[in-house]
Amino acid sequence: MSSLGTGGSYLCILIKHQSNITVNRTTIFLKGILLAAAMVLAFSCTSSKNVPYEVVKNYFFRNDAENPASPMITTQEQFDSLFGAAAFMGKDGQPTHIDFDRQSVITVVLPETDIETSLRPLSLTRSGGTLTFTYEKEENDTMSYTIRPVLLVATDKADGTEKVILKCE
Repeated sequence: MSSLGTGGSYLCILIKHQSNITVNRTTIFLKGILLAAAMVLAFSCTSSKNVPYEVVKNYFFRNDAENPASPMITTQEQFDSLFGAAAFMGKDGQPTHIDFDRQSVITVVLPETDIETSLRPLSLTRSGGTLTFTYEKEENDTMSYTIRPVLLVATDKADGTEKVILKCE
């Protein structure tokens, strides 16, 4: 038996109780730090989000135009200074209508070539204030004339100015 008597038992229980309080405070503090770290990590990592787009057809790059400084075209005037309509008879012969009040156009304009070249869109993603347009380029036979390969896609205008990255795969 303890020589402290009932007072000693009370002291042991009190020390044990204070020890549990210290452990609980430490556990709560560590859980709070882990939660804060997880939130910082979640908000600092921006994930990319797919952005819908429509392929714009039946336009050509004008011979008297220079490559645009930015692949993003936001006005009808800017578009008309770079591209001309290439309508033809038959199904899907009309150029795609673009509403610049609500849409922007992302352009891929390659240098003049005598190699048959086709461009195909793969994806458009947004990460923060940056749009990344990924496309595929396929080259075939040599031709007896030159072309200027062009790929145009329309997407809804986004709030604010966005940086556009073109990525060929």
